[in-house]
Amino acid sequence: MHKQSRNLTVLAALLPLAAVAACGSQTVSVAGTPVTGVRWNVESVTVDGATTQAPGSTYVEFPSADRARGNNGCNSFDAEAEIDGDTIRIGKTAVTMMMCTDKKQRDFEKTFSRAIGGSNRARTDGDHLTLTTDDGDTIALVKDRPAPLTGTEWTVTSLLSDDVATSLPKEVAGRARITFEKDGQEGTATGNLGCNRFRAKAGFRDGHLTLGSPVTTRMLCQGPRMDTERALLKLFAQKLSYEVRGRTLTLTAPDGTGAAAGAGRD
Repeated sequence: MHKQSRNLTVLAALLPLAAVAACGSQTVSVAGTPVTGVRWNVESVTVDGATTQAPGSTYVEFPSADRARGNNGCNSFDAEAEIDGDTIRIGKTAVTMMMCTDKKQRDFEKTFSRAIGGSNRARTDGDHLTLTTDDGDTIALVKDRPAPLTGTEWTVTSLLSDDVATSLPKEVAGRARITFEKDGQEGTATGNLGCNRFRAKAGFRDGHLTLGSPVTTRMLCQGPRMDTERALLKLFAQKLSYEVRGRTLTLTAPDGTGAAAGAGRD
């Protein structure tokens, strides 16, 4: 059955969050569970009875009762919102125009965008939030429990180049991993680059991460595994910006290249 899209306006760039600052900081709850000021990770979306599992980067948060923002599986979004009792309405939405190369991400983005707009009935159950549209489509969300940068095994999910995220080939999926250990401002980084295991010094200063030159094993791999390793090796011996949002880590080099990783193994 064809359904008309609900109030989703795609713009060339995300409205700066500073320009849409939340009005007030009062916590708003649904059935006694706070929904504002919480990052809600999207677990799945069900449209026309078909359920699609969400990419690990997908989330929604309500910084106030009149704003919603998050990531739809590929792009970030910022929207007008209204929370009234057990009803959450999503209005005009601005979305970034980053091109994701993974077809599953693009397909999920379309499904999520179709389900999130308009009026949704909200139901809470402990750490879970379910949004249900008038047509019966649902978005299942769970309260985020952020992963710490150190002591977490991060599995690399994609390589970044400016505004383009490229998912790792299936031959490499789940192989490239990194764990940081920290003692004061110094520490280590260990793991696997997709082919070889590695160990490197790591420095943590002023919100940046500096990786030293890695010591690696000498196994020879071919194709995508070696290509991924070469790309990740470029992140060493320089200062990186990093951001942990929930269970997603982003590492970015000064030239705009980088990697995104999820907490735990895929």
